Amino acid sequence: MHFTDVHTHFFNAFNTFVIDVSDDFTKALKADFFSVGVHPRTEKTLEDLEDIFLALNLLAQEKNCVAIGECGFDKFSPLSLSEQEKIFKTQILIAQRFSKPLIIHCVRLYNEVIRVLKKTNFTLPVIFHGYNADIQTTKNLLKYPNINFSFTEKSLTGEKSLPEIPLERIFVESDTNEKTNFASLIKKIADIKNTGFDEIKTGIDKNFERLFCQF
Repeated sequence: MHFTDVHTHFFNAFNTFVIDVSDDFTKALKADFFSVGVHPRTEKTLEDLEDIFLALNLLAQEKNCVAIGECGFDKFSPLSLSEQEKIFKTQILIAQRFSKPLIIHCVRLYNEVIRVLKKTNFTLPVIFHGYNADIQTTKNLLKYPNINFSFTEKSLTGEKSLPEIPLERIFVESDTNEKTNFASLIKKIADIKNTGFDEIKTGIDKNFERLFCQF
């Protein structure tokens, strides 16, 4: 069975996927869809990343670049919040310049992400990847119509949060787990939302097409 994978670090001949090429820009040459960004756990400051951001500006212009990221905030980053914000804002500007969605990495700093998105007036689609926040955080994020949520097998612990999220804002991903069982992941989402497997799979596939296949 064919699935859509919104965020992965691996090529997969059987699925449609967005591969993160941040660790190896040459992957972009053979990807149908790719994202590129600077992870918030980088040890480099904004000044150290000048050449990387020049490359990101070029890659963002490629037709098969469908998102910027993963980027955002991480409580365990070696960088200060201030430095993480500078790096995040730079990527937001690239996303705005080329009308690309953002794939967000966020660890325990959701309020910081929202603050910066509001500060920069970012209204394009946003996907929180590997989402596993609590129900109150989820309710706060749902107030913003451009925010979406992507789940991995590992992150799908939100039995309380997931029922709050409309199907049209749900995605699935493999991230760093090359052997992700998407059928099992989608079935678990369907069970939590008390609906059928086919409805969830079709909805997720349509979400992927809406966000990425326009490019």
